[in-house]
Amino acid sequence: MSLSTIRQYYDYTQPFYESFYYKNSKSYALHYGFWEKGTKTRDETLLNTNQFLASKAKIAKKDTVLDAGCGVGGSSIWLAKNVGAKVIGITISEKQVQKAKELAKENKVEKNTEFLLKNYLKTGFQKESFDVVWAIESVCHSEDKADFLKEAFRLLKKGGRLVVADGFLRRSPQNKKEGQLLTDFCEGLAVPNLVKIEGFKKSLEKTGFKNTVYWDKTNEVRPTSKKLYKMCRRSYPIAKITEKLKITQNILTKNNLAGLAQYEVVECGLACYGVFYAEKVKTIKKDAGMIS
Repeated sequence: MSLSTIRQYYDYTQPFYESFYYKNSKSYALHYGFWEKGTKTRDETLLNTNQFLASKAKIAKKDTVLDAGCGVGGSSIWLAKNVGAKVIGITISEKQVQKAKELAKENKVEKNTEFLLKNYLKTGFQKESFDVVWAIESVCHSEDKADFLKEAFRLLKKGGRLVVADGFLRRSPQNKKEGQLLTDFCEGLAVPNLVKIEGFKKSLEKTGFKNTVYWDKTNEVRPTSKKLYKMCRRSYPIAKITEKLKITQNILTKNNLAGLAQYEVVECGLACYGVFYAEKVKTIKKDAGMIS
């Protein structure tokens, strides 16, 4: 899947994401949220996701974080405001870069944040530039997830941490219906493919990451998934009509179909939502008797 296809998808759907996810809130998130115990609103779920990842990655004020696939800067802004870390957000969408800069200024964190138009597979940053690489629902857009992991490993300092929240496959489709559901999901969200949990873990290990931990957060995102499904049951027929009338594009129609599929692939046990954490550990040189 080309970068232009993914860019076009986000540029066109941004207003719709804003309406569903962060309208009248301060999360500015374009992703699922975690319904933890005591959570009352969807806005809280989005902030829960930030809190969970920041805690697991042990992000501190002294850290420099790369928000790989930053969207409109929601997580970057949250990290800058709540942790005090320096955050650089990158995206392939110029519209998202501009929106992120506006929101950073609005939230008075422009000194702690920077937003750049870059591809997370080939960033151009110097090696070992970051303490943490953070990616929420962005790695799924890479054709080969290992390409992302290789660049993340290169960018991390020794002792650096990687945290990834995304959708994964539990297993391969077992019949034509499941295969179509997966196709509808991927095409409607501009995702070339989903990788199996074990496949991603093996890629982490092959790249050189250590101390890998995986948390299954499917139950925590299920309420949002179901709400999105119900919304798309109403909006999908409308999108088909407005597309025929040339009011909206096919991107929106497919996106609504993906809104139906995303719930069904989880409910049939085909896909799940999870968080990976891994480290680029310091290596011990036995001959020199020192840590490199």
